[in-house]
Amino acid sequence: MHIETSGMLQRHRLDSASGVTLTYAEYVPRRSSATDIVLVHGLASSGLQFHNDAVRFAESGHRVIVPDLRGHGASGVPSGPIRAADFSIATMAQDVLAVLEHANAGQVHWVGNSLGGILALHLLGTPQSDRLESLALFGTCFSMQLPAQAAHVLRLSFLPGAPVTAWLTARTTTQSLFGRQSIETAIRQFKVGAGAAIVSGLRRYDFIANALSYDRPVLVLRGGKDHAVNLRLRHDIRRLAHRPNIDLIDLPKGGHCANLDVPEAFCAALEEHWRRAELRAST
Repeated sequence: MHIETSGMLQRHRLDSASGVTLTYAEYVPRRSSATDIVLVHGLASSGLQFHNDAVRFAESGHRVIVPDLRGHGASGVPSGPIRAADFSIATMAQDVLAVLEHANAGQVHWVGNSLGGILALHLLGTPQSDRLESLALFGTCFSMQLPAQAAHVLRLSFLPGAPVTAWLTARTTTQSLFGRQSIETAIRQFKVGAGAAIVSGLRRYDFIANALSYDRPVLVLRGGKDHAVNLRLRHDIRRLAHRPNIDLIDLPKGGHCANLDVPEAFCAALEEHWRRAELRAST
């Protein structure tokens, strides 16, 4: 899959503290004038999902950092047997922090899709919450209760083979041509054993208290077609609705990867969110 970068894209590799090779893309603006942004993808996706968004934000003066989470894209997995402990929420969140350290990033605007948002919600309950100048989530629930069979279901979805699963998933996720290409590429690279280990750690979590403890701007983008997530998110939003720093914007035509379905509305909502966050930081 060929992508045009206009010379702004740089790719990097680093070894995490646990020895896993992590990769990330850095989109460097011609003139940096704003807070760094980190765009963190979801389960079975990759940083490629955010390429068009990253180009836009870099052209407006942000440096944009886009990691591939362990087990995804060009990032690796630990040597030896796959263990759930190596793919815990805390471990994967630490990977993103390692990427930010490698990129010499300070405070960032964090944008997380699904798993990428869950990692940020975990960090809100740690001293590292100060790294987040703002947080934007889409396709992410603040709490979750899934059946024990969830990891097995993920493995079953790959029984037809990665090419078939990639083709089907891409076409049921988005109508965007670029989106379908990026999803197919990501699923072909995805390590299924790693995915099952991740799901086993995501079955049950509750980060409502973490979100309530965070007083900086939070934006929740809710895709109207993201039906499964919205069932749980409706419950979460009721518990958070009284917080003045948490905004909810509906994207009726957006699915689980709303940035691929309604890119203009997605990017415009983020840019307004960051404008308010930076006004708050300057006062």
